[in-house]
Amino acid sequence: MFGAVTRHTARSSAGVRAFSTSNVRTYQSRLSQFYHNTLRDDLTILSYVPPTVRARQQVAEVARQEKAANGPSGTPPNPVRSHKQRVKKAKEPEPTAHNAPHLEKVTVHIRCREALQNKHHLLSALMALQTITGQRAEIIKASNDGASWKLRKGMPIAAKVDLTGDRMYEFVDKLVELVLPRMKEYNGLKMDAGDGHGNFSVGFDSSVIGLFPEMEMVYDQFPLVTGFTVNFKTSAVRNPSGRLLMSGFNLPFLHARKQPADTFRL
Repeated sequence: MFGAVTRHTARSSAGVRAFSTSNVRTYQSRLSQFYHNTLRDDLTILSYVPPTVRARQQVAEVARQEKAANGPSGTPPNPVRSHKQRVKKAKEPEPTAHNAPHLEKVTVHIRCREALQNKHHLLSALMALQTITGQRAEIIKASNDGASWKLRKGMPIAAKVDLTGDRMYEFVDKLVELVLPRMKEYNGLKMDAGDGHGNFSVGFDSSVIGLFPEMEMVYDQFPLVTGFTVNFKTSAVRNPSGRLLMSGFNLPFLHARKQPADTFRL
């Protein structure tokens, strides 16, 4: 289940056998199977818009852009605003089983402020990041100087891991099935979250990293644990498609609740 280890033998020029082992994955992630077998077809159906409705939406979008470019009635059009409105945005393709939105990359990022005083503090955050992701982390160094933070160019201040393939799906599966349900004060992402292109970011404090199953038994061995950020990069063009994809992976989104009007009694 956890992969097989194959042993290869090769005879060198001196006649001595050299042994080498390599990890070979013999299974596919559960979340990856769920996406390719079930979720991808569901996203295609849910994202379908009839041609007549799509045509009306395009006409309404053009009218809205013209109204925003011309400004209020009786005022001359603003050339700067008109130029910004004419900039074409990426159009969302027709939903099919081949171009359904999918998860491209997950980046886990840890920033250690204590590393400004002593760079060895970053080692604890680096090892914690490698423990929860199962992949070697990359050290990020400062690109500019910051006098107020006593930051110099080239100082190590953060670490990150870029996950793709089965490791990416395994991390997302652990996050939504094991970590998020154990958090006491987390309701989900806001509906207006995202960068406008279907990508989302979630930040967690230092207490959440101890909820991962790999960290439960060794949490006390880390002298310094900081918060981390998870960035989800999808192939969606707009936020609604990306939000639909992440909802299929059980990532919660928070609906804005209307506050009830105050009632007065005589």
